[in-house]
Amino acid sequence: MNSETYRLIKLNIQVISVIFSILVNSILIYLIIKKSPINMGTYRHLMVYFCCCSIIFGVFDVIVQPNVQTYKSAFFMVVDVKQRNMYVSLGKFCVYGLCGCFGVAIYGIAIHFVYRFFALERRGRIRYFQGFYLAFWFVIPILGGVAWFLVTAMVFPKTKLETEYIRIAVRETFDIDIDDCVYNAGVFFPLDENGKRVIGWGSFAGFTCYLSIMIIPFTIILIFGFKSWKIVRELLDHGESEYSKNLQMQLYKALVAQTLVPLVLLFIPFGLLFSLPIFEIDCQFLAAIITLIFAIYPAVDPLPILYFVDYYRIPVIEAFKRTKCKKNRVSMNPDGSVTFE
Repeated sequence: MNSETYRLIKLNIQVISVIFSILVNSILIYLIIKKSPINMGTYRHLMVYFCCCSIIFGVFDVIVQPNVQTYKSAFFMVVDVKQRNMYVSLGKFCVYGLCGCFGVAIYGIAIHFVYRFFALERRGRIRYFQGFYLAFWFVIPILGGVAWFLVTAMVFPKTKLETEYIRIAVRETFDIDIDDCVYNAGVFFPLDENGKRVIGWGSFAGFTCYLSIMIIPFTIILIFGFKSWKIVRELLDHGESEYSKNLQMQLYKALVAQTLVPLVLLFIPFGLLFSLPIFEIDCQFLAAIITLIFAIYPAVDPLPILYFVDYYRIPVIEAFKRTKCKKNRVSMNPDGSVTFE
């Protein structure tokens, strides 16, 4: 597949994904506001908040249209600002902002797990998600995104060594000149002016920062996910109403599914993308997949909530049934026969 064909396929997937993301997340926001039971509490606000984050994620992706690739000891994301008629400063901000969306997403998932655990344990700690405290929880994913943004913008070096190291790969893979691009790259073993291999300490520092930012929410997910799983297993012994148990189980299943989605689409592939170049393991096939994953993730993320929670799934099914019934109208002919339209 030549670079132009790949670019068009990628662009079409990105556009379709952002349209689908806006549509699905907007429907879910409406259902959360209109159909959520009152005992769902401030969890409704959290879900609306992260639906909005998914929409922003998708819009950023279609604006940036990133190209992700690896080459020997480097991983990089490039955007052709010349072809896009985009200011260099704006292009850099968009690249860093798209990377920041990754930080927002992983910390948002972790907060979901903390809330669900507090709701399941029934010790009154759910009050820490109410009033002023709720604003605090909203800020945490933003801080995660800002941290990722700053590491991308300031820690990873973008000197002549990095530029020259990835120049040939950018030309061969995407048929664009690196001088027409803005990029972010981690080059672990660049070549100096004499062609000698040196250690890219700045890239190792950036990689360490990325890893640290990822480990915090991942650890929270594991700890609170395991604790929540134990409580769910014991729900029958808590003497709760069938209604409450069903709601908690639906939300927990949705949360588990919402964790598997980013685990498969974000944590694992990006972890490999960042790590394998250190050992110069070829993972160019993975880079192409990640480029498309970045596009479809915001559209896929809300689907578990729509599927597992009855309060949202049933209205959607009923809406489809009503639409189908309107299409299948019945008319009576003058001769007494019936026609289905």
